[in-house]
Amino acid sequence: MDDPRVSVHSLTRRNLGPAKPVKTQGPYIASAMRPEQAFRAILSDCVAQITANAALLRAGRSVEGLHQLRVAFRRLDVALCAFGKEFKQAWLEDLRGRGKILSGRLAPARDLDVFVGELLAGPPDSGGEGFDQLRVQAESVRDAAWEAVTACITGADFEAFADDMASLASSQLPLTRQRRLPKTAARMLDRQVARVKKRGRHARDEAELHRLRIALKKLRYTAEFFAPLYPRKSVKLYLKKLRGLQTLLGDLNDIANVRAVVGQVVRRGNDNQSPMCFAAGAVVGWYGARTPQAAKQALKRYRKFRKVAPFWV
Repeated sequence: MDDPRVSVHSLTRRNLGPAKPVKTQGPYIASAMRPEQAFRAILSDCVAQITANAALLRAGRSVEGLHQLRVAFRRLDVALCAFGKEFKQAWLEDLRGRGKILSGRLAPARDLDVFVGELLAGPPDSGGEGFDQLRVQAESVRDAAWEAVTACITGADFEAFADDMASLASSQLPLTRQRRLPKTAARMLDRQVARVKKRGRHARDEAELHRLRIALKKLRYTAEFFAPLYPRKSVKLYLKKLRGLQTLLGDLNDIANVRAVVGQVVRRGNDNQSPMCFAAGAVVGWYGARTPQAAKQALKRYRKFRKVAPFWV
């Protein structure tokens, strides 16, 4: 039952990658599989998404391609963490650490894409000399961040990591004695829900809401991994509610991240930057004023989500 999509990895090295960004097609999962077979199918799907989008980015800049590459790394991180705990295989944490390092090298370019493409256009007075300077400087910093993306996806660390993940996805290395996938899936989903509830009980400020967002993201990816095992209608309803909540928390995270991104842009400026600093302060202030309301709206949606019945129970 090995997933042939893992072979995409070798093709993308020869510049035979896709012409557009690649979203996950979802792993092939069936209830008759053993848990470790499902794990390998999920790894195969993640590797295919990573290597395909990396090949696209080697050919040129793609904002959506970078986004999908980071999504693939996050999905892989969740799989390695969740299955590593379930199988009691601590060495999977080492692979997870390597993936997080690579993903971290991609993050600045993605943050600046969002800032330049979306957030900088938000404030109503985003014109004038200062705002023009801020935009030009932000685009310059983004260009440098994209150079780091290219260096990452063409580097030896990236290639070695992709090789190791592809090898693990197609290997027969014994990982667990567990036999029944539905029970394993339900146990892993319950574990993710428990983490969400724990984070939700304390979610008040930006930092706590950020932790809740991460927990919800892990729940979502785990739910998507195992979705084929359950009735489609129930899964669809649950994921719709979950994604809606994630969107609100994601928007809040983008707003909260404005201060850090603006600080990065201003620090890279020249000596004559007083108008730009004024514009930067205006942008930070405008989004800062919207943070409390965005947080309130997200918490309200979370309280509604808590009432949604899990599809695996």
